[in-house]
Amino acid sequence: MEKTKDGKKYLNAEEAIALLPESELIHTFYSIGMCLVGGDWDRADILQKLTEVDRIEIAGDLARSMKHGLAAYNNGARLEDVLFIDTEKAKLDAFDPIAEMENENE
Repeated sequence: MEKTKDGKKYLNAEEAIALLPESELIHTFYSIGMCLVGGDWDRADILQKLTEVDRIEIAGDLARSMKHGLAAYNNGARLEDVLFIDTEKAKLDAFDPIAEMENENE
């Protein structure tokens, strides 16, 4: 995981894949304006997406609270182009324990 000065935490595809649920269908959503547009993707399609995007980031607190702890996008993307991907909470909290402690203090 790579941390930036502005607090963003970037992952490589292998790290991100390890945080996914074990199921064959993985829930995702896009944040489009005032709406969330969600749907299930086949696991194989998510794996392909994670290997093709420019950036995989640990999502912010709001998306994490909805169990969608990964944000995948290409450089120059707008918010509506970011795919938020379902994650296993226990796996993500073990991978990123600082965020887990911050969430407990709220």
